[in-house]
Amino acid sequence: MTTKKTNRWTLYAVFAVTAVPLMFAMLMYFNLWGVPDGRTNYGQLLLPPNELQQAQLVDENDAPWSQVEADKRWLVIYLTKQACDLPCQEATHLLRQINVALGKEAHRVTRLLVNQQGGINEQTKTDYPALIQLKSLSLEPFELGQGIYVVDPLGNIMMYYSKDFVGKELLKDLKKLLRTSNIG
Repeated sequence: MTTKKTNRWTLYAVFAVTAVPLMFAMLMYFNLWGVPDGRTNYGQLLLPPNELQQAQLVDENDAPWSQVEADKRWLVIYLTKQACDLPCQEATHLLRQINVALGKEAHRVTRLLVNQQGGINEQTKTDYPALIQLKSLSLEPFELGQGIYVVDPLGNIMMYYSKDFVGKELLKDLKKLLRTSNIG
């Protein structure tokens, strides 16, 4: 073989070694081949996420409340339809325990109790002074109803747990979110 042909085949080989894997990776990406189906989160991801601002949250004096008042932290919202009954009290206690279990990351999470009918439960306010109690004027962002909602520091309602959630699962998800997040 001549040197011209040898150089040409070398060029083709270099091109094939670099371009073929790239084209194969693009083909896999756009056709969703080899995408893992397993998830590592326990809560239900809300896609697309709703904005917390649409919930029109108000405090006990009917003054508007925004996430800025929580210093743009992660929010864990317990949404209830009526006054805080026994399951609600158990859930708020469990949320407090989860917050304590976060350890040094606990300052990055704020807990909210959002009542759809309004009204502040004085006993809950006494027992859990760090728990913010609010009322929602619009329930559109809370499309899945009663339960736990996790809101990122940008105001996106991004994860949901049913009202009979498992505390360890929520704790694991929160730890993972706080570990991987640079915001909040």
